[in-house]
Amino acid sequence: MIASKLSSALVAPSKVANLLDWRKSVGSVMSLEITKKSIGIAVSVHPEHICESIALRPILLREGRGASEAKRSPITKEIILELEAEVRRHRVCAFVVNWPVHEGRMGEQCGKVLSVLDSVIDQSNSVITRKRPFTLWTDSARASYDSAPPDEWGRCINFAKTPEYYRGMNYSSKEVVVQESSASSSAVAANVLDEWVKNYWEIDIKMGRATSPKTKRSDCFFDANAVDRCNSETAYLQAALL
Repeated sequence: MIASKLSSALVAPSKVANLLDWRKSVGSVMSLEITKKSIGIAVSVHPEHICESIALRPILLREGRGASEAKRSPITKEIILELEAEVRRHRVCAFVVNWPVHEGRMGEQCGKVLSVLDSVIDQSNSVITRKRPFTLWTDSARASYDSAPPDEWGRCINFAKTPEYYRGMNYSSKEVVVQESSASSSAVAANVLDEWVKNYWEIDIKMGRATSPKTKRSDCFFDANAVDRCNSETAYLQAALL
């Protein structure tokens, strides 16, 4: 049920850009960097006004201290109230959530992100909703849009490439872990938002703002089924351990 709520609120990154275009005079987009200890927050108004995200004070999560605490949600009512207040204050129309996949695979950290989002959407109907949706933004999208821009049909040529193998090549372990940045979680959230903006608007560096939307807003790295797939994999692993 909760996963279904999340899935219904998940949209492509270009959809969030379109929403901000529509609400450019009054709206903003909020970025979330969810870690084990905090929720980093940053906001950005439409880049035609100013092309710089503002990092807000991160929200600390409750840490479990034992078996009974481990089952409790890290999202308290106070956290929900703080999120709701920031959403109202900045007139947030959508969210860009950092999605910590590693080499295209989802691991424990992705599960943590969904767990927090699940708790938020379950406890509040005024943060993430179908009318105020969220998107998932990955390092793959940030790194690859510049190195391999999409073709005329919006497809990324990286998907047609095969890796170069060599003797003694090492393979990653099955445990997918992305090293968390030593920077403030809100600083990371601001960087995520800045990179998202650069991929959907033409930026004039001298003017410090966007001049126009990019004509081809590709979502070739977006996985519309990421929420359901991550939850399904988690359920499978839990069943296998029984």
